[in-house]
Amino acid sequence: MSNLLHACLYNAEPESSSRLTAHISDLNFVRLATEVSCPQQLADALSSREINLVFFHLDPDPQEVVSVIEQVSTRFPELALIALSHEGGPDAILAPMRAGCDQFVCEPIDQTDLANAVARVASRRLASETKSRCVSVIGSSGGAGATTIACNLAMEIGNLTERACALVDLDLQFGDVALNFDCDPKYSIFDLADSGSALDKTVLESTMHVLPCNVSVLARPVCIEECEAITPDLIHEMLERMTEVFENIVVDLSQQLEPRSIAVLGQSDLVIIVCQLLVPSIRNARRLYDRLMSLGIPDERIEFVVNRGGGRSGRLTVKDIEETIRKPVLATVPNDFEFVARSIDVGRPIAALDRNSPVRAAIRQTARKILGVKNGCEDSKTEYSKSLLGRLFSK
Repeated sequence: MSNLLHACLYNAEPESSSRLTAHISDLNFVRLATEVSCPQQLADALSSREINLVFFHLDPDPQEVVSVIEQVSTRFPELALIALSHEGGPDAILAPMRAGCDQFVCEPIDQTDLANAVARVASRRLASETKSRCVSVIGSSGGAGATTIACNLAMEIGNLTERACALVDLDLQFGDVALNFDCDPKYSIFDLADSGSALDKTVLESTMHVLPCNVSVLARPVCIEECEAITPDLIHEMLERMTEVFENIVVDLSQQLEPRSIAVLGQSDLVIIVCQLLVPSIRNARRLYDRLMSLGIPDERIEFVVNRGGGRSGRLTVKDIEETIRKPVLATVPNDFEFVARSIDVGRPIAALDRNSPVRAAIRQTARKILGVKNGCEDSKTEYSKSLLGRLFSK
């Protein structure tokens, strides 16, 4: 299930249309499918389109719109509903909430307030509907080790679940995922863009490079100029199709938060920021964290992994990071630079070189936390129906 929300705007005030549609269109992870102005048009839209979020503009007749909200919430209880109005008094807010709205946003609209409201309803929707899991990994600075974490995390997830884990290289210009496995995929994400045919499961599976370690790689484009063919819409569709094939997807992202990266983040159940015990890395991790929050990604969907930690040479500790980001880190991967560098150079996963490596153990434990797997389940088919994200959302 995609994290992308397909929205409908119910608005009976024509002069507000351009302003409201602009606010909604500026939301990351929301696609405005249609705007309607009466109950019949709304009924037609809900029956003929894939809609999972409805914005109700209460003006100019709040009482009439609240009546519509009540009917929609009763007939379509799975829909997320958000009310918008110039009236911000207690009665104006309570009426649509009692009728079934999940959130209320007062006009003039503050874009951050609107994004937070959408994030809250999205969290509840994803908690009950997500069947697959997409984990994005992004480094807070160059050389943080995000690609190494992503590659080995995908392999550990594949081994723990005994099912193929998709690994997508979306560092489109300089990604190294294929090199980390010493493989030369025949196709890349560019071939999906260049195929000229509808993107379905068959096309997607034929484009991926299957490895013997329960990992299926979707490689970055071969040439830098091919990156221009990769659009946010292609990424949305690609990840939606991928969730129909794979129960777990790991995406290695570049540090650039441009539209294509944001498209991925909008469809991620968990975003892992990889940082090191260095002042610039920690500061950038905090800046990246703040930016993700401003994009509407809920705090509970963002985790931190400290790479090359546990050494005694630096002045900073994991506690320093936790005080800076004001939340506990998900995991700390110990520093064994020479061993990890050798793993990258020879194109072998860490576990293939040393199953007992402390680095491998830390990454495997991270995979367990994400999947909700208890220790001691390594040699049997694991049950992991309740993920870390699910536990967080169920609080």
